[in-house]
Amino acid sequence: MPITSIATEVGLSAVRLRALVRKDVGITLTRLRRWGRLRTAIADLPDSTAALAAATAGFADQAHLTRTARDFIGRTPASLRRAEA
Repeated sequence: MPITSIATEVGLSAVRLRALVRKDVGITLTRLRRWGRLRTAIADLPDSTAALAAATAGFADQAHLTRTARDFIGRTPASLRRAEA
């Protein structure tokens, strides 16, 4: 869902929503949303392929998921899957 739609749903402008999230959570709204997508994808990994987990979580492709995982937690989806086994 676009940030403007989220802001409209809660009765704020997109600029105000971004500012409040940054102030109260300490990270940007974009980064917070990426964390959410990453958590969803990681939760799906044991039961699906990385490509399917990426698509289900809203990543553009598996490579996008891999880059995000490496950036946020320093590990790839494949290394997470191996650690689970």
